[in-house]
Amino acid sequence: MTTNADLEASMNDFARASQMEAMMSCDPHCPLTGTAMRPRLRVPFDWRRPEDRRSWSIWWNERASFGQIHPRPRPAEVAAFYDIDAYYTHAERKSFDATEEARLVGWRGRMLSSLAYRLENGAEPTACWWRSILPEGASQALEVGCGDGDRMATYGPHLDAVYGVEPDPRAVSVARERGLEVFEGTAESLPDAVKSRRYDLIVFSHVLEHTIDPIGSLSNAAALMSDTGLMSVEVPNNACEGARMMGQAWRWLDAPRHLNFFTADSLKSCAEAAGLKVQAVLYRGYVRQFTPDWIVDEARITATMQGRQMTAADVDWQLTHSTKLLARTVLASPARKYDSIRVLCTRA
Repeated sequence: MTTNADLEASMNDFARASQMEAMMSCDPHCPLTGTAMRPRLRVPFDWRRPEDRRSWSIWWNERASFGQIHPRPRPAEVAAFYDIDAYYTHAERKSFDATEEARLVGWRGRMLSSLAYRLENGAEPTACWWRSILPEGASQALEVGCGDGDRMATYGPHLDAVYGVEPDPRAVSVARERGLEVFEGTAESLPDAVKSRRYDLIVFSHVLEHTIDPIGSLSNAAALMSDTGLMSVEVPNNACEGARMMGQAWRWLDAPRHLNFFTADSLKSCAEAAGLKVQAVLYRGYVRQFTPDWIVDEARITATMQGRQMTAADVDWQLTHSTKLLARTVLASPARKYDSIRVLCTRA
């Protein structure tokens, strides 16, 4: 017998499918408002894979304060975006020379890092922080997009059991070698192995921006929350000053791996559309915007976008940029200062 709840669920699925179809079309519409999106930023090619000369456009909806890659890639295309040695989930990570990066930024870089450290007041997800937000009696957690399990080791000791889902088979293999229970799958298509449990903590850490269907991804996970469960969702903050100043060369832009571009308002709207109640909006990621690896990375992205190798002059330019960024954010609001947003959600 079909119930009202079944009909409502069917209608929601149909509406989401219609929104997805619109996003794939030549006239993209925002999945949060249903209104038209407009081109905002063009990325000439994937800086991590410069041999692929496809350009990407980020379309924006001002009403929702939300952006998406267009044309929308098909799910079968997405895996190829991660076929790069240096990507952080890969077992065979390419290592960079921290000593060389420190040398490149010199005393100016050290000074910037030191000053930014004194201005940092973000909600960093330390082991103590995780313990402070866990619901009373919490015993089981699920991390969607867990990579090779690094983060699970931070909050795992406070729980009886921790499970993970990860699309990269190489990262899954490394996580399992560490003794972690990690299953191959995606946020849009969670593996059956994790669906039989209810979780007191569900974690999305810089994952939602990678999904084809962000609302559907959160809805899938929300269905697995315990009655007192908490969901933590963190994404890059596209309203921050660093994003505005660097444009296509912002380190957290990372098109086309990032398919969705959030601000605090649109992340909250996305969570609410997925049937969640947002309990808190937190910000993190200030000092790392002034560390040698970040400065050198953005210098490298800028040079690559211009079709050449990075030089010392690029690093010098980036240091000047970082000095301006520091000056503009000393007294800025958290929404402009920090590079990432995190919402804590319960079931609605």
